[in-house]
Amino acid sequence: MSEPDFSGIDPLRVPEARRRIAVLERYLALPDPTTADAVSFGEEIGLSRWQLQRLAAVWRDHRDPNLIIVGRRKSKPKRDYGIAKRAIEIANGVIAQAAADASVSSIASIIEARCADENVAPPSRPTIYTYVRKARTAAPASGPPRIVIGRMWFQIPISGQPAETMPTLLAAIMLPEGVIIAHRLSINAMKPPSISDMVDEVAAMRTLGAEKRTVVMNETDRRAAAAALARIGIASVNGHGQAAQSELARSLGSRLGPLDVILHRAKARPAKRKAATRFDEPLAPVDVVAVIEGAIASNNAAAPASAPAFDIATD
Repeated sequence: MSEPDFSGIDPLRVPEARRRIAVLERYLALPDPTTADAVSFGEEIGLSRWQLQRLAAVWRDHRDPNLIIVGRRKSKPKRDYGIAKRAIEIANGVIAQAAADASVSSIASIIEARCADENVAPPSRPTIYTYVRKARTAAPASGPPRIVIGRMWFQIPISGQPAETMPTLLAAIMLPEGVIIAHRLSINAMKPPSISDMVDEVAAMRTLGAEKRTVVMNETDRRAAAAALARIGIASVNGHGQAAQSELARSLGSRLGPLDVILHRAKARPAKRKAATRFDEPLAPVDVVAVIEGAIASNNAAAPASAPAFDIATD
């Protein structure tokens, strides 16, 4: 049997989907299953005889994993937490008029001042940040052609790893295209992705004579990759704080393909997510890698343009 397509399933429920499929395949392979068989096979995956038989028919007719696993619970209706309608209108108006590279703090200051002018309580800073993130996620990346190298974290629990371990993706993304051209993935907190290896890989992709692109990196990464940068003619190790993470936040928002991502380490927390159902569980390392690789492919497939040839600006 070919590998089922699990792309539409919550990653934490993939192991349960695999278990169900294995049991259903065995059940459907029986030449003449009895009531006792249905009871026995159903017990293996916590289903009644009738549920097992219905699920087997669904799997036989559709071969769609999405139809045999419990779906994500519907979220509770969103609340406005007492934010005045006028304050929301002011905030959205200011965000819409702000420059693409405007900082959240500068946008928040304007929102707060305009709310004060109208004697309206402004949204909190975290709420304003959420508004800005959503607005920028909906808008395509802009600005000069560049390559941003930064990190993403995923709140996906990994079986056999401490609870505080989160998969870390070091990625090189071309902007404004939004295409990830190189990446390193680590699921072991003791073995973070190598920034020097990433720079070497991106450098090997250059096409001499093509359009030159600036490489945007954080200050600490530039220092760590000083030797690799020097090999391609970038001698300066002066960085710009968290420039790369800010660029990623503006271009990706909070998602990579179907996955939620964390783009600022201070907000990265262990994956102690409450199980939406009893089937949620940590993923095996191989499944974590497959899920994140799939998210990268999804991101690139959705990009409005493919990755063009490039050279690296050394000025």
